[in-house]
Amino acid sequence: MISIAALAVAFSIVWDRWGRYYPPVIYQSIFPWMLGAAATLGIFLLILWRTINNRKKAVVIFTDGFATSGRRGVQAWKWEQVEEITADVVNNYILGFYTRTRHTCTLKHSNGKTLVLDDSLNDIESLYHLLENNTIRQRYQRLAAAYNNNQPVTFGAVTIGKQSGIQIGDKTYPWTEIEEIAINQGILSIKRKNGGWMSSTKVPAGKIPNLQVLLSIISQIRGINAGK
Repeated sequence: MISIAALAVAFSIVWDRWGRYYPPVIYQSIFPWMLGAAATLGIFLLILWRTINNRKKAVVIFTDGFATSGRRGVQAWKWEQVEEITADVVNNYILGFYTRTRHTCTLKHSNGKTLVLDDSLNDIESLYHLLENNTIRQRYQRLAAAYNNNQPVTFGAVTIGKQSGIQIGDKTYPWTEIEEIAINQGILSIKRKNGGWMSSTKVPAGKIPNLQVLLSIISQIRGINAGK
């Protein structure tokens, strides 16, 4: 192991120079080796932790739901028990160069518990689409019924209502005052009619629970401009 080799070099420096040099000089000589040993040991422990943490992760799809296995054991979910799905996709860059794309899918159970699925699972994108497609009907019916009953319906930072329109933070956009609702490059934006540049609001789509349900309801009310 590299960290052991670095420690051996540091020990040999101390052994060779102790008594002939002042301790601060010796400490300065071995510092880079000790730092390298600590860094490689930290990387090794991180890899070991991720390996142990992910070794039992798996998802199995059934006709009426799915089951996951992990550190907490086996959890079984029925499709109708999935209350929220949030899908976040983040492209990582280092010094302006693309490195990788991170996928995180967070599910909320009707009992309040959450489940986070990520790239530790193979083909997380296909898994997300399976979960989304098998639960969207139930989630849409529940949230659309609340909207039609004049109840405010919340999607994270976004709240919609028949009378109020769309509310994001402290900004409210009545349906009749909205010029455009668009989703482009992972950003949901709302633009008010006859407003300046301060009249628009943007929300990262990856932070909105039940995004597909929200877009479906909005598209039936007044339409959405969809970009790439």
